[in-house]
Amino acid sequence: MDLTWRNVWFESKAWLKSELGMPTDLIHVHFGLGLFLACAVLLRNRRNGMLLAWSIVAGLQTLNELLDARDWINWTGSVNWSETAKDFGATLFWPTVILLSWRWIGPKR
Repeated sequence: MDLTWRNVWFESKAWLKSELGMPTDLIHVHFGLGLFLACAVLLRNRRNGMLLAWSIVAGLQTLNELLDARDWINWTGSVNWSETAKDFGATLFWPTVILLSWRWIGPKR
């Protein structure tokens, strides 16, 4: 087996899906929300900490989808745009809801 970073990334995702026994969409939901909350806690004292936490999740999701797109192109010759959009929606749904509602539920300054 070729141990390039791409193969390690792909195999790690396959292992995680197998070990958790969850569909990929559900893993995206949990990962997006968990990462967002962890970043929000770490950045809670920064002026735009919630926006920065959301940006980190969006950035990592973009990187993940770029790697997935590269694999799709190698396998089929094109990108599966509907799967990409679904993954973005699943990963960013709850972080976006929390970010947009933070104005009303967050601490008053």
